[in-house]
Order: sequence, then structure tokens, then C-alpha cells
Amino acid sequence: MIKRIPKRLRRPKTSKYQKTENNTFFSEKEFIIRANGRTKVFKISSRIQWIIFISLIAFALWGTYSYQLYSISDRIISYQERKLYETRDAYVDLMSDFVTVHNNISGMVENISVSENNHIDEYLKKAQVIEEKIRQITANEDWINEENLDNKNALREALIKKDIALEEKKLLEEKVKHLEEMIKSLQDIEIELLKKVETISNKEIDTMKASISTINKEIKKRGKYFNPLANSKKDNKGGVYIPDNIALATNKTINLQTTKTFNSIDDNNYYREILKKIPLGKPVWSYWLSSPFGKRKDPFNAKSARHKGVDLASNKGNKIKTMADGKVTKSGTGTGYGKVVEIDHGNGFKTKYAHMNAIYVKKGDFVTQGQAIGEVGNTGRSTGPHLHYEILYEGAHLDPMVFIKANQ
Repeated sequence: MIKRIPKRLRRPKTSKYQKTENNTFFSEKEFIIRANGRTKVFKISSRIQWIIFISLIAFALWGTYSYQLYSISDRIISYQERKLYETRDAYVDLMSDFVTVHNNISGMVENISVSENNHIDEYLKKAQVIEEKIRQITANEDWINEENLDNKNALREALIKKDIALEEKKLLEEKVKHLEEMIKSLQDIEIELLKKVETISNKEIDTMKASISTINKEIKKRGKYFNPLANSKKDNKGGVYIPDNIALATNKTINLQTTKTFNSIDDNNYYREILKKIPLGKPVWSYWLSSPFGKRKDPFNAKSARHKGVDLASNKGNKIKTMADGKVTKSGTGTGYGKVVEIDHGNGFKTKYAHMNAIYVKKGDFVTQGQAIGEVGNTGRSTGPHLHYEILYEGAHLDPMVFIKANQ
């Protein structure tokens, strides 16, 4: 018996058109355009469709990447600009503080003797050099210039690449570091200058205290004492302005040294004011002592007598100057004194000038330290041109030579 082998079923054939249409979305496309009775057919192959699709995907990815990069760069540049403005504000504050302190120190120096000024000239020059260097930084660096900064803001969209933004940030940090070094150098010079001014001021205070101590030895012989601090400084207000701001407060070393220096200057000014009321120094520029204070032989009868002042022989017409501020309480003639002037200096001190050739002031006038009040003469009970000079404290006569030498 012969077995029959079944035939294999064959798949129905499909056209090429049907296979393409069912297997892919990017099958060949035909576009038919009819116009004016004419028909045009445009075909877009699968390959071209793939190219267009991939291009769209690439464009979308590039747009997303660009947006993220722009966002990151924008934050970096914003941080840079904020840091820049903070640095510029700090620079302006520093320069303001420097100018204030520099002006205050200049004010101090004016109150200090000329001979001592030479010792701090080099420090003032250093401060000026540092100030000029910082000004040069301001002039030469375009990141501080407002116009260039505005230009950078206008071109910010063109500088969205990350490496450019980071490079600018790096440059900015270097400039900030350089400025901080300049600030530190300036602060070191300020501290050095303040210490020098404090030293000079304290030296002058010691000199003034020594002069007061010298005349107190003479005053104590009369059972009295002059207290230079009798007028309390508690309620006295004024002096040089010391800035109170964060920039100074944050640097404790500068703040402490500034306080010490200005306290010394305040004490210096106080003692200077006190000494303006004490007749220290010689009332005539050139003289020789012809008769001392105390017991002496009278020049007319050779008898023992008490001399209330000193006779300072000098050329007729030489100027007589008062050595302290005060008010003229007598101007005219007196028995034995000839032409005489008497001045009340306050704090218990008075001075008297006799045998004058001419008088420049009248009763009631206020005179200042170093002001000429008349001329050396030979009026009254006198044997030749000289100045009879007396100093009184609370009514007691003192040796004027102590006061003259105390200021030398």
C-alpha cells in the first residue's frame, strides 16, 4: 500500500508594496499635488525619513544640553557678579576707613611738636604709597570699572560656556586675593603708624608731666600744690573723630591700637591745654640774669631786701611775651615798677612784668601764649634796661627761674 505524503502548505505571496507598508513606520511616502489640471508626485524614501527623525532627536538633545549649560553658567556668572560687588563694597569701605584714619592721624601730627614729626614722616609716606597702589588697582582693573562691568552683563548670553565662566571666576578670585594682600599691608602700616604716634604722644606727655612736677617742687616750698587733674576730664567732650563701623571692629588689633593711640592723644591735648595756663618759658628771647629771686642787696642803698621776682637784663625795646593764656588785670604804672602789666592766667597763676618801655595791651584784654605785650625798658625804680618778672600761685611768690628752666 502506498502512503500519500501531504503537501506542505505554501504562504500566499504578498506584494512588495504590502510588505513594506506593514513592516515599518518609515515606509516610502508619496505626496500628490494637483494644480492647474496637472499632477505632481513627490516621494520621500525611508532613508530620508530616518535622517530627518534622527536630526530632530539630536536637535532636541542639543537644546536640552544647551539649556542646562546656560542655566549652570548663569548661576556661576551670577555668583561671580555678587562676589565682585561684595568685594568692591568692601574696598570702598576700606578706603573710606583709611581716609578717615589717615585724616585723623594728620590731625594728631599737627598737634605734635615739629621736631618729633620727622620721626613719623617715613610712616606717612608708606601709608600714601599703599593708598596709591590701591587706587592704581581701581584704575587698571576692568572688573572694577562700571562701564566694562555693564558690557560684560550685556554680553553674558554669549559667554555661556562653562570653561569661560570658570576661568573668569578663577581670575576674579586671584584679584580678590591680591586686593586682600594689599589691604593686609595697609593695615600693618596703619598699626605701625598708630604705635609710633602713640609713642611720640606718650613721650610728650611724660615731658609735660616732668615740667609740672618741677614747678610743684617750688610750689610745695610755699605749702601749696598744683593738681593738673583738678579739672576732671570725664565731662569734657570733643577731639578727633574715630570711625565706628564693622570694618574697624572686625580687626581687633587695629581697633585696640586705635583706641590706645587716641586715648594717648586725648591725654596729650588735655595736658597741652593745662600748660597753656602755666607760664613756662622765658618772656624775653635774649637776657642775662642780673638779679635773682629771694634775698639780695638793694641796688640803690645796698641794704638787704626781698626780691619778689627776677631781673632779666636785656636790650631796650626787645619784645616781652607772655608765656601763658590769660586776662590782663593791670596795665599802666605802679610805684617803683614804672610801666607794668599784670596777667591772670587762671588755675591760681599770675604774672607781673615791670619797668617796661612800652605797653601793647590794656586792662581787660585776653592774651594768648607767646603774644607780645610790650617792650623791655628802664622805667620806675631801675638802674638800666631790664624786665622785672614775677610769678605768683594763689598769692604766693615763686622763683620765675624754675618756670623758665622747666620748659628748656
